[in-house]
Amino acid sequence: MAEPATRKECIQNDQTCPSLFMVTGNDKASGEAPWYEAPIMSSVDKYGAFIDVVAFEKNVPGRLIRAIMFMEESHGYYDEPLNWFGKNKSIRPMNINVDYWGNTFGTREQMQDPLTNIRAGGEMLRRIIKNLPANAPVEKIATLYNNINAKTVNDYGMRVKKIHQDKPWTERFPDLPELE
Repeated sequence: MAEPATRKECIQNDQTCPSLFMVTGNDKASGEAPWYEAPIMSSVDKYGAFIDVVAFEKNVPGRLIRAIMFMEESHGYYDEPLNWFGKNKSIRPMNINVDYWGNTFGTREQMQDPLTNIRAGGEMLRRIIKNLPANAPVEKIATLYNNINAKTVNDYGMRVKKIHQDKPWTERFPDLPELE
């Protein structure tokens, strides 16, 4: 199969296209929390068991899924009124953009189910990771999760890196090693 022309096509077709996924660092990107970050909106603790299942199924670090989910929910609550009418383009907890991705990761209706939504986010992360060099840094993975067409690390990626480091969620099993 020929390599797709775009990153979006590569992700949609679940292909490996590393030549398309170059992301450079960015010294100007900030990992600081913006004024509107609302940690209380996060359901990472509530869905911890789902995250663990998805991390195992998709072979994606649970801590990365948690950091992305925390970021998406603590920053992505602004469209809640649209959710009441089923008109938002992205659906939490992983903020899957069904307008952009179509049914690649599931339908709008399917994304309403938290486990299905977390699986979709885990699958998207798996597809991104397989297109990056081994041990790609969190900030590059997160930048692409936020904007699949990004060429340089953005503030989102750096904020996820900081969240990933700080782990602002409750540690359910603090004595167990993290699946990395």
